[in-house]
Amino acid sequence: MFCLFKNSRIAYPLNWLVWLASLGGTLYWLYFAFIEKAFLQKVFAGQALFVDLLLGLPVVLVFALVVYAMIFWGLKVLIILFWSDKIIQLPSDASELSDELDPALEDGYWEQEASESNGPQKNAPADVASDELKSASDSDKPTSHDK
Repeated sequence: MFCLFKNSRIAYPLNWLVWLASLGGTLYWLYFAFIEKAFLQKVFAGQALFVDLLLGLPVVLVFALVVYAMIFWGLKVLIILFWSDKIIQLPSDASELSDELDPALEDGYWEQEASESNGPQKNAPADVASDELKSASDSDKPTSHDK
C-alpha cells in the first residue's frame, strides 16, 4: 500500500477537491491562530513578547504546513482505500514496487560495511593519544609571558 501511496496521484476532478479541502483546513488554522487567538492584535498593539514572535510565529506557520499535509495525505489514504478507481498510478521501476530485497544487497554488503566501520575505529585511539602527547609537550614549553 505504501508503494501505491507513494507512486500515485489523485485523478483530475477529485484532486482539486482534495487540494481545496487541504487548503481550507490550512486557512482555518491560520484564521484560528491569528484572529481568534488575537495573535495579530497582540503584535500590532505591541503587547506580544519577544518569545511570542521568536517561537510562536514560526510554530504557527510550520503547523499550517503540517495541517495541510495531514489533511491531504489522510484524504489520499481514504481515496486509496475506498475509491481506488480515482487513483492514477505513476510509472516507476519494478524494483521500487517490489517488496523483496535487491540481490546486490545480500549478507556480503552488510559485512563489508561492518568491516569498513571497524577499520577507522582501530586507528582512532592511537591518533588521539599522540595528539594528547603533542599538546602536553607544547604546554610544558615556556611562552613569552612566562619569562
